[in-house]
Amino acid sequence: MKKSIIVIFLVLFFASILPISEGASANHTFEITSLTINFDKTNAIFIVKYDIGQIPKMYLLLFGSKSIEPQVRDLFSNFDYDIVKMNQDETILKVKNISRLEKGFYLHDSRKFGDTINTIFVTTPDSPRSKEYFNLNSTPDTFYRS
Repeated sequence: MKKSIIVIFLVLFFASILPISEGASANHTFEITSLTINFDKTNAIFIVKYDIGQIPKMYLLLFGSKSIEPQVRDLFSNFDYDIVKMNQDETILKVKNISRLEKGFYLHDSRKFGDTINTIFVTTPDSPRSKEYFNLNSTPDTFYRS
């Protein structure tokens, strides 16, 4: 019991001083490495991969991934979504009503993110290959057949 209390204390101590020692704020430790958008009719699945650093990963292992939720909420504030899965490496979102059906095609109009994402992969049901985009602050305009 004493060992677990000491471990928790050390993790909390290092997590609290980490942003100061790196000379960055807590938001800068949350770095999106990629976003994969899988369109499916009017909805989509977003797979958000990120890097938060080793000490925050230990914190998440002990206390859960709820502390990542505010960053995800800020990044995707223009989207209607449910969180399917959230852990220390990725979050999976089910985004609702992101596209509309018009004359046999699904159309997606660009929507802003809360920040710029370095790499985005877009997969549509009518294409076997995904398209890759770099340094975008919004989703690309897309159309596809289901």
